[in-house]
Amino acid sequence: MNLSRIFLIAALGLASCAQPAADDNLTRYVDPRIGTGGHGHVFVGANVPFGLVQLGPTSIPQEWDWTSGYHESDSTVIGFSHTHLSGTGIGDLFDVTVMPVVGKVTCARGTEEDPASGLWSYADRTKEVVRPGYYSVPLVRYGITAEMTATSRVGFHRYTFPAADDAAVIFDLENGGCWDKATETHIEPSGDSRLVGWRYSTGWAKDQRVWFVAEFSRPFTSFEQVGEHYARVNFATTEGEQLMLKVALSPVSIEGAEANLAAELPGWDFDATAAAADAAWNAQLAKVKVTTQDEVARRIFYTGLYHTMVAPSEFCDVNGDYRGADGAVHRNPGHTTYTTFSLWDTYRAAMPLMTILHPDRMPDIVNTMLAIADEQGRLPVWHLWGNETDCMVGNPGIPVVADAIVKGIGGFDRERAFEAIRRTAMNPDRGNGLRMKYGYIPCDLFNEAVAYDMEYALADGAAARAAEALGRGEDARYFTERSHSYRNYFDPSTGFMRGRDSRRGWRTPFNPFASTHRADDYCEGNAWQYTWLAPHDVAGLESCFGSRARMLGKLDSLFTVSSVIEGAETSPDISGLIGQYAHGNEPSHHILYLYTMLGQPWKTAEKVREVLTTLYHDQPDGLSGNEDVGQMSAWYILSSLGMYEVEPAGGRYWFGSPLFDRAEIAVPGGTFTIVAENNSSENKYIRRVWLNGRPYTKPWIGHEEVMAGGELRFEMDDEPHVWYCPEEPEQYADQRPAAEERLFRSEAVEQEIARVCGLLTNERLRWMFANCFPNTLDTTVHYREDEEGNPDTYVYTGDIPAMWLRDSGAQVWPYVQLCGNDPTLRKMIAGVIRRQFRLINIDPYANAFNDGPTGAGEDVGYPGHVQDPWVFERKWEIDSHCYPIRLAHHYWKTTGDESVFDAEWVEAMRNILATLRDQQMKEGPGDYTFLRVTDRQLDTRCHVGRGNPVKPVGLISSAFRPSDDATTFGFLVPSNLMAVSSLRKAAEILSTVNGEQELAAGCTALADEVAAALQQYAVVEHPVYGKIYAFEVDGFGSVQLMDDANVPSLLAMPYLGDVERTDPVYENTRRFVWSTDNPYFWRGEAGEGIGGPHIGVEMIWPMSIMMRAFTSTDDAEIRDCIIALMTTDAGTGFMHESFSRHDAADFTRAWFAWQNTLFGELILKLVNDGKVDLLNSID
Repeated sequence: MNLSRIFLIAALGLASCAQPAADDNLTRYVDPRIGTGGHGHVFVGANVPFGLVQLGPTSIPQEWDWTSGYHESDSTVIGFSHTHLSGTGIGDLFDVTVMPVVGKVTCARGTEEDPASGLWSYADRTKEVVRPGYYSVPLVRYGITAEMTATSRVGFHRYTFPAADDAAVIFDLENGGCWDKATETHIEPSGDSRLVGWRYSTGWAKDQRVWFVAEFSRPFTSFEQVGEHYARVNFATTEGEQLMLKVALSPVSIEGAEANLAAELPGWDFDATAAAADAAWNAQLAKVKVTTQDEVARRIFYTGLYHTMVAPSEFCDVNGDYRGADGAVHRNPGHTTYTTFSLWDTYRAAMPLMTILHPDRMPDIVNTMLAIADEQGRLPVWHLWGNETDCMVGNPGIPVVADAIVKGIGGFDRERAFEAIRRTAMNPDRGNGLRMKYGYIPCDLFNEAVAYDMEYALADGAAARAAEALGRGEDARYFTERSHSYRNYFDPSTGFMRGRDSRRGWRTPFNPFASTHRADDYCEGNAWQYTWLAPHDVAGLESCFGSRARMLGKLDSLFTVSSVIEGAETSPDISGLIGQYAHGNEPSHHILYLYTMLGQPWKTAEKVREVLTTLYHDQPDGLSGNEDVGQMSAWYILSSLGMYEVEPAGGRYWFGSPLFDRAEIAVPGGTFTIVAENNSSENKYIRRVWLNGRPYTKPWIGHEEVMAGGELRFEMDDEPHVWYCPEEPEQYADQRPAAEERLFRSEAVEQEIARVCGLLTNERLRWMFANCFPNTLDTTVHYREDEEGNPDTYVYTGDIPAMWLRDSGAQVWPYVQLCGNDPTLRKMIAGVIRRQFRLINIDPYANAFNDGPTGAGEDVGYPGHVQDPWVFERKWEIDSHCYPIRLAHHYWKTTGDESVFDAEWVEAMRNILATLRDQQMKEGPGDYTFLRVTDRQLDTRCHVGRGNPVKPVGLISSAFRPSDDATTFGFLVPSNLMAVSSLRKAAEILSTVNGEQELAAGCTALADEVAAALQQYAVVEHPVYGKIYAFEVDGFGSVQLMDDANVPSLLAMPYLGDVERTDPVYENTRRFVWSTDNPYFWRGEAGEGIGGPHIGVEMIWPMSIMMRAFTSTDDAEIRDCIIALMTTDAGTGFMHESFSRHDAADFTRAWFAWQNTLFGELILKLVNDGKVDLLNSID
């Protein structure tokens, strides 16, 4: 038994047993009238998903808005045709039209002005019933109620007649769809209840042929041939008598039609057939189940999903035979053949949606397209019933086949498929020959040149992706290069794609608002819309504009300029306008998602939501343009789910803004669930993404991940966010210097990198760790030995060729833990320590030093003093003493090496202690001053270099913060806390190693004094957070409540060991500093964190994010910090000094070794703390 017949019998049995439960009855949400007004052009009638038959009413008008045969503004019916198009801009089909009548009628289309001029009737639309798989309407003129349903290849009619001796059913083989004209028709009886025949026609499809068999539920009384193209089948009927009719179609033969009828609809149970059609629709609609309180959106969604399954339509008999593009009948090729390929429209969203919802059909669709390529020499453009219409521009078949290759869809010969792609791409017809000759299509030699070339270019981009998937490197390179041809049209002076002639001159005059329908350089669009048609090469398009900022600025203007389309014969397809964005036509459909690709996903979210909620409605005029065989609805389906395939054959779906709270998609791997938490009209922005319970840091999801099943969860918010790195590199290439260019190599460090990278599964995190952790060694460490053979190491801070005491101490700190296994590394760090204390002895007030007495530096000096030539910068900062002590103590405790604590060290400690005591200001302001000519307020000190006065209360004044900004109130609390812990470390060393008990006692006494003063003056009562540490105080009662990102900071105090993590005052302080109550805490689209005045407002320092992670006891918070660091590196694989809260690509200092090594230290700590699984949970 034929499989189609088995399916039908099974469906009929199910339908007779039970109707779907309310939750599963999704057809109740479908309103096929949506799109019947305006320019939607949707089909109305009875069909099954992807069926060959579309049985429905056909009206009198043959105008543009009646290309589907139905428009809500018109209730005339000339009959019920068995083939219809849905949403097209050109009319065809309407084959084998049947009209039940009573009495004598004129067999003609007729005109509405003269009721007797044809066999038409008004339909009583108030009683019309339209639902998937069923259509019913009373015909006012005849008093007949017409009902219809369908299988794939058979239309099933049920007519309820009045009592009449002259009832009849008219077969109209003349009137096709709009521009379609019959060329040969035939109809004849085959027995007393069956007719057979055919209809050949020409129109959009130049040689369309359909064969049919029609069978009535009872014998007819007579058969009359009326003219060349009509037949009248007569009956006598009683009141309310129901007459049924089955019409089976075949693209091959009458015998094929008869076999189709026998296989699909052998019986006469109309209600069961309608129920089976409903069940078939429910089965397909149930592939996506959405949860929402918005009933309007639900209706729009399921109606749209229904519209995406009208076509492609089957185009073969039940035995597999079909009529090919070569005009020949092809016997069963082993796959189901399809037609109605509106590929210029559908390659963008409808076909990608097919790959998700109907992967079982895709092999047959691709095999159909490959067969067409064999039969006509190239892949289809717009194929209809065995005919290439060549409608629209470019090579739209290529992206569809390439997409199937890239997505790994099986069931077809991939090599054969690529050969069809290549053969099509190299075909010189339709302007492609000019493109291969000139490198672009000259506008003086070809109509719609810009549109053709840009579509060819994106098809080449798809071909390149397919070649890559197949390992065809040479082809990939060739098609990638050729896909850049569109760049020839970009005019930098106007910022638009502009026609270019064969002499490379620009089209003149030029008006980007102008349109002349199908007779200018564009196709159903203008320069405003076509400038963005490079979804395969967004980076290249960005380069055309000169910068991302310029491209974004132009893109913004697309939505704000006038919506007027200028010209005498503008294209009616330019519709659904927001500014010059034209959602009513396909070239604009990807544009909204460019914002996500360019790092501003909130703009995608805003505009996608605007389109979803204002350009789609649940009324007849519910579409902003032609439905275009499911494309307009497919855009809605994908976008409402929160994703869209922007790049042709890209194999991935970019995120926008999910409309529904929950959606469940049936996929081969089970169910792919999309959840939008906290979703609302206000909360339209994606804050964070989770995939299968793991944080997801990409702006797109791969096709294979969708098809595997799982859960994609969006956290929605009312504020814009960027949850990914917009500059993500295509490949994670090693960013370290070449081995021979690295300044210092440590075998222990290299082994540790290998160990950690071996534990991490996140490729990006491995890449960043491998780049960052050795960055200090690779780029800043200058190791040498002095005359006596002692190690001496000079360490740059990064892009500034000077050695900061603070930075250098922090930079090498993470390597100390590895010294035990690497004598060379130990010597290098010992050299840092020695160098630091020697420099302190040169000038204990300086913070940065030259590599020798070079005299280089930030300043020529300050009043009354000459700056030592060793000194690069003389900013007094407490931490410049603390970091060397911290490093030396850690080194000693780790290695036991006491050699660094020589006379230089002891002298340095005497200088340190004296300086710290001097800066307690007990004896007055002292001699230290700092002045600099600068336009930055905090780069110098007020009061002739002395700063604001402080009251001697036991605290130590710091002229500058670790950010190198001047303090406002001199007692910098985090630095004083670090001084306490550092002095205690120094005292331990002095006492244990050097026997300097008096000096040690002095350090301890000063530490105790400062600690006591901190408890008295540094803790303040905050009205929200309770007791917190102030950032700065002056002893007079003034306090500075803030935190700066640079360490030491209030946030970093436990990291430095200066306070306990569980200290309640610190807990309160931590909440304060990571909030908008801290004047230097910033939150924006790119992220959140603490900055400081050194760089300026709205700049976040990654160091603050790292310190939040270092001091966190919450795994979720730690994970969020790691994600933030991974997504704000601007794709460089390195940390930066700071980045804008709005755009992480706006950063300072591309080379900042301290932050790089600190990131490595953080990852290493987490690994060693047993948090590998936490790190590996990030996707």
